[in-house]
This record gives sequence, C-alpha cells and structure tokens, in this order.
Amino acid sequence: MSLSSCKPIPTNASINGIYAPHFYRIVKCHCVIVPKEKAEEVRRKLVDGDLLVTGLRIKRDEKNVYFPVKKKVDMDGCFSSMEDFEEIGKKSYLDILKAAGIRPESISIDFIGSIALLRMKDESVAIKVAEALLETNRNVRTVCLDRGVEGDYRVRNVEVIAGEKKTEAIHREYGLRIKLDVAKTYFSPRLATERIRVAKQVAEGSVVVDMFAGVAPFSLVIAKYARPSKIYAIDVNPYAVRYARENVMLNGMAGIIEVIEGDAKGVIKKLPHANHIIMNLPHSSFHFLPDAIGKGDIIHYYEIMDRGREKERIDEICGVAREHGFEIEVKNLRVVGSYSPSKQKMGMELYVKPI
Repeated sequence: MSLSSCKPIPTNASINGIYAPHFYRIVKCHCVIVPKEKAEEVRRKLVDGDLLVTGLRIKRDEKNVYFPVKKKVDMDGCFSSMEDFEEIGKKSYLDILKAAGIRPESISIDFIGSIALLRMKDESVAIKVAEALLETNRNVRTVCLDRGVEGDYRVRNVEVIAGEKKTEAIHREYGLRIKLDVAKTYFSPRLATERIRVAKQVAEGSVVVDMFAGVAPFSLVIAKYARPSKIYAIDVNPYAVRYARENVMLNGMAGIIEVIEGDAKGVIKKLPHANHIIMNLPHSSFHFLPDAIGKGDIIHYYEIMDRGREKERIDEICGVAREHGFEIEVKNLRVVGSYSPSKQKMGMELYVKPI
C-alpha cells in the first residue's frame, strides 16, 4: 500500500451521503470490486479473514462496492483492482455523525452482542448512522432500527436496516454468555451495573425468585456471583423461556437456576418463601405487587414513574403491603435510567415484614 497525495475534500462535499468538511490523504490500495447484492456477504468474509483495510473509506457506485484489502484477493464473482481510497484515520461513529450534522444526543444506541439497536426520531438518516456504525465498529455485524417496546410480551419492534439479516446474538456480560433474539425477547444491556449491584446483596445459600426473568440475565449474574441455593426464573414469553433455558446450560448453571414458563401471578404462589424477589417489569410491577408481598424478605422493585411522583408511589406501595398484613421499609431509592422527558425508571429495595 502506498500513499500518493494529500488532497482536500471541498467543504460542501459528502462521502456516502455524509458531510465531510475535512482533509484526507488519498491512498492507492488493492481492492475487491463486488456487486451490491453480494457486498455484505463479501464484507463479512473479508473481516473474518482479517483482509479488510479498516482505515480507508469503502467506495460505492451505482452497481458495485469497492472494498480496500491488505493484499490481492481472488473471489468468485468479484474483480480485483488497484484503486484510490480516502484515508479516514481512526474515527468513531460519533465523529462521522457530527460531520454529517446529525446530533448524537438525538440518537440512542444499544449494543447487544454483534447487533446495534438504533433509536431515533428522524428515520430518514438512519441508514447513514447504520453505515457509520458498521464502518467504525468491526464487532457490529447487524444494525436494527428499534421502534420501541410493544405487545403482550413487551418486546422491541425492530427492523434490520444494515449488515447481516439476523436478530439473534450472544451478548457477553460479566463473564457470562447471554443468547437472545432481539425481535422476540427483551434484554437491556444498560442494566448490567444494576444486575451486579443486586447480586452483591444476595447472601450465599439464598433462595431467589426472578418474577419476570426474560432470557434470565438477572438470574445468571446472581447465580455466578452470589452462589444462591436456588433461583426460580419465571417468564410468560415462550421465546424468552427457551433462550433462558439455553443460557442456563450455556453457562453451566442447571443445578442452580430453574426456568419456569407461566404467569408470575400463579407461579409464585406455588414456590417456597424467597430471600429475594426481583420485579423488573417496569411498566406493570405495581400490578403484580400484591402477589409478591409476603412471598419474600426483600423485593428488588423497578417501575417507570412520573418524575417527582416517587414519594406518592412509595406511599401507595406501603398501602398495598398494609392491606396484606405487612409493612415495608424502602431503601436505596435510585434513578436507574431515563425513559422520557416526563418519566424515569426507578429502582428500590422493599424490606418486607409482617405487621
């Protein structure tokens, strides 16, 4: 590979539709010329073979995509050539977004395994953002547009907009492997710190009930770091249950975690008294609170609340407990995350005792 010249790009120019008011060196490099319909398949092969030059900007025309490669590569249905490429240096997708005039704060991105979940109000520039993510993060193989949580199982409405056409991934968290399908189950990587925080409160030998377990991330983290005697992981979504069971086996925890498919309201009545109950169903936790009261010593409770209404909600929670013959001491009230301008996700520990 040899550098040929240092050439400015005019301030009103764009690269792949992204405004680029910078100067770039032009680099002559081997490349593979690929028909557009085969571009993603070939890109993955080049990445897997450590052949793609990541510091040069991929080129496109009406029919083909031009991938810069480290050496001459012969591939079926593709052509090899020497072409000029713009050297982009080490940039993050944030650099590209800012250059494109897209405000990063208007975008929310979650990385789940090799999948990037993209939430943004202006979907007209979503493809540009997706391409920037693929270009600057070699761990990302798929970019999905996330249109929010919906349906009886509260899963994301997602659409694959760039990269590999898949929605299944294996996410790694605190030494665990968590397999899931982002279109069929709900999982938030943003709760990783919260999961380890709860695990640190669980004493060795404890019994834990995870009422809305999903693919079992809370249960897995607790099983690995707290050494409880038993965890009951409940979920009504059959896809989540399938992945939860697979994750239990994947992480060697079959002797600790029992995954149960069913409505938590009915299931929890049949389970033994727990030292800890996890209620992470933030849109509906309050509805299930009467079923959890009296079934555990400490409830790790999460709810999306109106901002400024926390004290009123705590009074209502304590009222539910009194109706069932219990009193509650609330500890560790905290903001877990923002939900909207008027709402936020709150977490707290409810210490339950008979009156």
